[in-house]
Amino acid sequence: MTTARSLGELFFAQAARLGEKPFLHAKNAKEAKGAGGWKARSFARCAAEVAAVADALVARGLAPGARVAILSENRPEWFLADLACLSAGLVDVPIYPTNPEGEVEALLRRSGSEALFVSTQSQWQRIASACARLPKLRHVFLFDDAHDGAAPPARAAGPELASWSSLVASVAPPSRTSGRTNGRGHVADAVAPGDAVRARLAALTPADVATILYTSGTTGDPKGVMLTHGNLLSNCAAMIRHMGVTEADRTLSFLPLSHSFERTAGHFALLMAGGEIAYATSPEKVATEVREIKPTLVLGVPRFYEKVRARILGTLERAPKYRRALFEFALRVSDEWSAAKEAGGPLHLRLRVRRELADRLVFSLLRRRMGGRVRFFVSGGAPLDPEIVRFFMRVGLPLLEGYGLTEASPVVTCNQPDAARAGSVGRVLPGVEVRVADDGELLVKGPNVMLGYFEQPEATAAVLDADGCFHTGDVGHVDADGFVFVTDRKKDLIIGSGGKNVSPARVEGLLKRHRLIGDVCLVGDRHPYLVALIVPDEGALKNCLQEQGLEWTSRAEMVDHERVRVLFREAVARANEELAPPERVRRFALLLDPFSQENRELTPTLKVRRKVVETRYRSLIGALYADAPAPAAEGVPICVP
Repeated sequence: MTTARSLGELFFAQAARLGEKPFLHAKNAKEAKGAGGWKARSFARCAAEVAAVADALVARGLAPGARVAILSENRPEWFLADLACLSAGLVDVPIYPTNPEGEVEALLRRSGSEALFVSTQSQWQRIASACARLPKLRHVFLFDDAHDGAAPPARAAGPELASWSSLVASVAPPSRTSGRTNGRGHVADAVAPGDAVRARLAALTPADVATILYTSGTTGDPKGVMLTHGNLLSNCAAMIRHMGVTEADRTLSFLPLSHSFERTAGHFALLMAGGEIAYATSPEKVATEVREIKPTLVLGVPRFYEKVRARILGTLERAPKYRRALFEFALRVSDEWSAAKEAGGPLHLRLRVRRELADRLVFSLLRRRMGGRVRFFVSGGAPLDPEIVRFFMRVGLPLLEGYGLTEASPVVTCNQPDAARAGSVGRVLPGVEVRVADDGELLVKGPNVMLGYFEQPEATAAVLDADGCFHTGDVGHVDADGFVFVTDRKKDLIIGSGGKNVSPARVEGLLKRHRLIGDVCLVGDRHPYLVALIVPDEGALKNCLQEQGLEWTSRAEMVDHERVRVLFREAVARANEELAPPERVRRFALLLDPFSQENRELTPTLKVRRKVVETRYRSLIGALYADAPAPAAEGVPICVP
């Protein structure tokens, strides 16, 4: 499959080979509850839909290279629309479904999109007025069927509004049935697209642009990353080889498909391997649906794993004393087993028996809560606290941290199931090169590196040098065994008034280990000491206060309670114990409102936009520095106000 010249060619080749093998799983909650609600689309059925939609797009006059946006929550139609665009030689532009209307309009305008796929009528109504202001946007396609033919508001002349089912039905499948057979039986529905799309597929090369992905904009305006078919195909092939992904693998998709990590590693790579993809109905239901769909691998961002760990520890704190003792026994045995394996000595019978007992009584139950078949978890998208990695490893759930950037398609490195090192982001993928510049910046070179930023030649020249190396903006090093360590973000360092450099990710990661801390933003650039804006984890804090018999009537009352302030002073002091004096948080404030995408404090990938937060809470930050000089580094952190 790695010989395919385009993603569309790869897809149709896999559909012809795998036929009726299940490919995409989705749950219809209205039809059935529990595991019985899942319905599967085979590779053959998906090929029929993709072929018909690709034909319909070409029939509507969308020329090769035309941009088509996708604005939707994760669902099978998202990926099928993606594949249809790619098969028709179009360039698709994913947009996060949580983006505000103004940002959606800006991305549609900036990309020059001529068509748009939208998930639901409510999503369409949210952005319809913005679309009416875009003369270049001629077509809108709704994944939901109920509103086919409905007139868009505010603009009588267009765009055309049609449903997914009308696109699928626009060309009769029997006229294009392959009729071939394979080892899996008759492939009656493994169709090829019509002549026009076949001609476009044949003309595509690995150098052609497949997609434009707009970066999340943590440090500035989003830039449109142009990735080619060759970029994405090479990254998938390298990941499959590096991680050992096979046709037997299945993943549960809950990260936004607009996220390059989910789309490449969780979708294109599974397609290339011949695996299966299931779509979570919502992020809140992942804990339940992971048990139903029983994935073998799961992709997540650090916040997901932080919450899983906090949930496990929170449940344990409320458990009977004997269960806590049993869990602590299992952890001790796990540590002994790991130490013995690292030492390379014999694994004595007593230790083997204790490990089997710990696994049967504790760790197997945790694996069962994750479906019972997970081979490994992968974390990407942001730095992961090494303590989170060690916790998952100790309880028998391998968590592998990787590193990548949208500009690199995106995966550059990843720990492997049989070669993982906590604190590192793993070894470099095959065919990719990582260099360390004189100032410590990591440079990436390889077939996965982007073509450039869409219509931004100066921004492209600033990050791609004459040798083809992409300047990541991240600082790190490579150890003697080839493991890569990312230590800082060049543009995200906090430089205090005393000249000390502090990596906020490290400090924030330590703080977020505490179950009461939901999110945090560190502040201190050009200031004499560090302060923190802390968002309490409301659920964990409620449970904690209930256990102590404390009553509250509102979030404001809860945050303002003296006992709560004491709890958070203790949490910050605990993190400070592991930090050098310049890194310690001297003052902090508890925030009433969580950071949100609506207020632009979070990117769609849940990274904190530090400058936006600092602007919103300027007066509160001023109060945190109001009575300098700083309190002693060894003292108890002060909660303000």
